[in-house]
Amino acid sequence: MITKQPHIVVVGAGIVGASLAYHLRRGKARVTLLDKAPNLADGATANSFGWITVNPESPETYMALRQQAIADWHRLEDELKGQLKLNWSGALTWRDDPTQTERLAGKLMEAGYGVRVIDQPHIQRLEPNLKKVPSRAIWAQEEGAIDPQLTLPGLITAARQAGVNCQLENEVISLRVSGSRLTGVLTAQGAIRADLIVLATGVEATTLCQPLAVHLPLTNSPAILVAFRTADSFVNRIVSSPLLELRAASLTLTLCAEEYLDDSIENNPQAIAQRSLDNIKGQWHHAESLALTTVRVGNRPIPEDGLPIIGRISGIEGLYVAVMHAGVTLAAVVGRLVASELLSNQQEALLASYRPNRFPYLR
Repeated sequence: MITKQPHIVVVGAGIVGASLAYHLRRGKARVTLLDKAPNLADGATANSFGWITVNPESPETYMALRQQAIADWHRLEDELKGQLKLNWSGALTWRDDPTQTERLAGKLMEAGYGVRVIDQPHIQRLEPNLKKVPSRAIWAQEEGAIDPQLTLPGLITAARQAGVNCQLENEVISLRVSGSRLTGVLTAQGAIRADLIVLATGVEATTLCQPLAVHLPLTNSPAILVAFRTADSFVNRIVSSPLLELRAASLTLTLCAEEYLDDSIENNPQAIAQRSLDNIKGQWHHAESLALTTVRVGNRPIPEDGLPIIGRISGIEGLYVAVMHAGVTLAAVVGRLVASELLSNQQEALLASYRPNRFPYLR
């Protein structure tokens, strides 16, 4: 049983960990947030495309969670009075085959998500600089994006202001255990006692859990984030086409998300970035001045079944895990729900599908 004002250590200060720390502190817990990085510039959040979206290829329960996630980002944005720098531009998505586009839109509509299938004239009005306009696209007006370089520091600042003890250059070396109960963490700066430890460290959670004979089913999935400078903004919304994902981060900065392939000459991140540049110039008017500025690779945690892993670990009292692929989308809702769950000792129904014990070896 957690004490009235528990001391909770959150390990990992990416977007999920920062949200957890903030919401736990707002719930009156004593919270310490730990991360090995001094400025978080190299983490998965900082290298993410930042799209807050509902994935039509997901199970219906997961789409429901992601819909609630959008509402929670609005709630958190209002709560922090614009400190988070979100951009609710809406998103356009299409596939090469219009029937596939309509099928995906149908799945979203069946799940109660407010999207529409729009035609060429409507698409052209939304994106007048698009050279080859598809016959159909999904218009998700509610979707938006975070600016990782602004939103994450803003959320950590809010956590600090709420009273979280943020230690951003203090690496967790190991979890401390007595019998079957965790008692705290050993960090580079010494031991810290805790009533509960929440791991929000992505793929690094596997390393911390291994000495406890807990094998989290996570793999690393690197992704490429390409940044371009341009004299003028030419894309208005988040655009997910068969060739790439694209959005304007500012009037002079455009971001593109690509899948990591390998380090060969043909497919290394720099080569992919160059292909993206060529694709954009071929697809968009007024992109002639586009110039490549940075190519970054971020490591995303992918659970074995693609769904988040959120909950207590059986047999290890005091250990809670919150790792997921769609951390940017889910951070606000997961922070709120996990804080409620831990501080009330009542399970949240929206998290029921994501418990670690759905995997036989974690029961």
